Amino acid sequence: MAKISLFLALAIIVGIGAMYFRIISAGHDPEVWHVDPLDFTIQTTPNTYYVAPQAMVHNTVDREAPIYAADAKTMAKALDDFIMTQQQTTRIAGSPREMWMTYVQRTPTLRMPDYISIRLIDLPDGKSTIAVYSRSRYGYGDMGVNKARVELWLNSIASFQE
Repeated sequence: MAKISLFLALAIIVGIGAMYFRIISAGHDPEVWHVDPLDFTIQTTPNTYYVAPQAMVHNTVDREAPIYAADAKTMAKALDDFIMTQQQTTRIAGSPREMWMTYVQRTPTLRMPDYISIRLIDLPDGKSTIAVYSRSRYGYGDMGVNKARVELWLNSIASFQE
């Protein structure tokens, strides 16, 4: 009986380890994760955070996007410069030149991947706004991680706000 219990415990540990390895080594296919935050189908799970100008999108936003007193290319470059200094963060598609980028950022402890798609939008008179869709790849809830990340990233460019 003790041998069976030991074998089952070992099998469970190996299974959990294999699942965790698969999660942390999963690829980041831009065809799947590089979504346009102005036109996509939002996940139905509560592990997302969405900022955009509500008048420009069909999904309900979590926060109305700010207006910036600089053009979209300037804002894309400033935001990308900040994002690329963040720990465990990689741009997987797009570029500031395109004003549309998608990043993967891994959570600090478990290294779970979260995906953040950003589009900067030119407005009249040299102004711009932003759309950001941050979501977790795994799980159901995120304990506010996506919201905290987006708010931190937006705060990095808050000095440009009108």
